[in-house]
Amino acid sequence: MHTIRLGPPWQRSVTANGTRHARKFGSPRTLDANEQLWLVCDQIPAAAIIRLNGETVATVESPGPIALDMTCRQQPRNEVVIEVQSDAPLGEVRLEVRTAGP
Repeated sequence: MHTIRLGPPWQRSVTANGTRHARKFGSPRTLDANEQLWLVCDQIPAAAIIRLNGETVATVESPGPIALDMTCRQQPRNEVVIEVQSDAPLGEVRLEVRTAGP
């Protein structure tokens, strides 16, 4: 597994319902046929909506970690947006290139 941490710079703004966290990133590389790209966050502090390139990819109902397969959704340039119903910080956010297999 290969890990890419999505550290600063995150654009954080206050919304009527909590906070919006946005981060742009490039695709890590061309994936092999047996590889998948996952977006992982160690802790979402409350209910949240997660978007990639403007498309809603997940709705989180309660606090906890997430791991989302982004293999088919990635583009050469991307933006992830996490809108959280809380002002608490996110846990570490990263991309993981995982080998798919039996």
